Amino acid sequence: MHAHTLKDVFKTTPVVYYNENRYGLPDSLSSGLFEPYKSNFIRLYVDGIEVTQGWLGSGLALYGDINIHFVDHIEFYYLTPSFESSTEPAYLTIFLYSKSVEQDAGSTVDLLTGSRGYNTQSVNFGAKKSGYSYMLNLSHTNAKREKIDNGTQTPLSHDFERTQLFSYIKNENQTFHLQMLQKKTDSLAGLSLDATPLLSEVDYLNVHMDYSVDFSLHWRAELVYEWLKSDMRQEDDTALFLGGIPLGKRVDEISTNHTYSANIAYKNTIAKHRIHTGFKARSKKLHRNTFGDNSLKLFFDTETILTAFFQDQYSLSENELLTLGLSYNHILRNGMAKDDDLWQMRLGYIYSSEAWIYKTYLYRTMFSLDPTARLLKQVGNRSLDVQKTLGITQELSYAQKNYRVRLMMLLMKDEDGILESAGDGNTKYFFSVFNYDYDYDINNKINLQLYYARYDDIFNLDKLEDWSGYLSLSNSYESIEFYNAVVWHQNSIDYKHYFDVTSSISWNIAEDFSLTLKGQNILNKAKKSVLYRINPQSGALLSPLFISPIDRRITIEMEYRF
Repeated sequence: MHAHTLKDVFKTTPVVYYNENRYGLPDSLSSGLFEPYKSNFIRLYVDGIEVTQGWLGSGLALYGDINIHFVDHIEFYYLTPSFESSTEPAYLTIFLYSKSVEQDAGSTVDLLTGSRGYNTQSVNFGAKKSGYSYMLNLSHTNAKREKIDNGTQTPLSHDFERTQLFSYIKNENQTFHLQMLQKKTDSLAGLSLDATPLLSEVDYLNVHMDYSVDFSLHWRAELVYEWLKSDMRQEDDTALFLGGIPLGKRVDEISTNHTYSANIAYKNTIAKHRIHTGFKARSKKLHRNTFGDNSLKLFFDTETILTAFFQDQYSLSENELLTLGLSYNHILRNGMAKDDDLWQMRLGYIYSSEAWIYKTYLYRTMFSLDPTARLLKQVGNRSLDVQKTLGITQELSYAQKNYRVRLMMLLMKDEDGILESAGDGNTKYFFSVFNYDYDYDINNKINLQLYYARYDDIFNLDKLEDWSGYLSLSNSYESIEFYNAVVWHQNSIDYKHYFDVTSSISWNIAEDFSLTLKGQNILNKAKKSVLYRINPQSGALLSPLFISPIDRRITIEMEYRF
């Protein structure tokens, strides 16, 4: 795919795919309304350790479009994949796995330049010595993006500049990660009601450190610390709004998040039972300095999550597995915020043979609002009910030497949905995903994905339908490689067809040197997100803006390995 960012892969996924909000941040569940970050129920992991950004939200907020030159492969799981992985419930869980020095030792330099002055530089180094593996990746991105016409002489900007560090040191039973990310952004419409801000900027500085150790074959512990500093500068000629709360004409806010996580788990196989159980704890602390015409008062500044989980995988036969998972979350908040108790349950059955795989899961999940959304809803005196979700999934796949077919279906119902800004929150979902992968030979492959989604009673709609697909062709001829793909979207709101066409050609000049020419959103018809606007004087709705999170761009890349 010649993917350079997580966005390049995420945009091809079914049902929950890449999107950006009115602040220019990756936010798949954003509706374009005046709301806080919506994708906190999308969890993101790097080498099995969750990355969060404290009160800002899910790790997706800053990592949703990160440079992935340090990544070996990516996995997407709908709902929580297993209870040992997540401290908090999830709609979608994304796992990034870094390169292994056993396979990718040495150094790589990658330079990329593209339309409007977009450019990226990345250096990767990996080695193994005296039983320890080391990896260091440093990248810099200057993302010059398409400007958005808002009817004024100053169009909206979502340019950003990002410097990113990923590193690890590990041996047979210990691992330490250090990740740092600095991102300076033009935050699109920001807090402006009519999307005509005089100033809209937010800068982020994020540090993630984790240490994990396997004490024995059965016991494992993890310690994680994350620090995030956000520097927001917003100004308009009328009042700024955050989640419906007026903040005055100028807001300057510096906030610092501290997130501490600790996990301890026990795993063992007893007779036909594979037992995995443990305890987890996470604490999120926020410190804010706000300057301007008005400021949002905090009702609480600490959230602590205590989790206990138990999972049993029982072998019914050589080909059959029965799984049972239970998880309990107790969430404590200081100040005037109330506590929550969440119970998760999942029962599954898996059949696997040489060609056939069948999976089914029945689950009950509960969700609680993240701190920022909870704060804004409490200010607005709106419901803070815990969301309860019931669902069932079915998956059937068949594989032969040169092709694979899979059909996945999911039926789900929310009660007291907390992501809703309208409606009763009792949304019903049905998803169906079909995959077909065919390998003509080792050098020529085709991948097809089609999906249908239906939502009943979502937002202010009685019914919403979505049809989408993804088709890719990968071909290699001696030293030349081709990749051609299209992502298609259509929904029942306007039945408009969107096509995001990507095409690339790579020339492997030598074993350690290659050049790639790539075009993305070539037809300039990729799916667009809606950004709603309100007249500050009358309160009337203005015509919304439609913005594609996928820029039309041509890039040239040089990669040198030594």
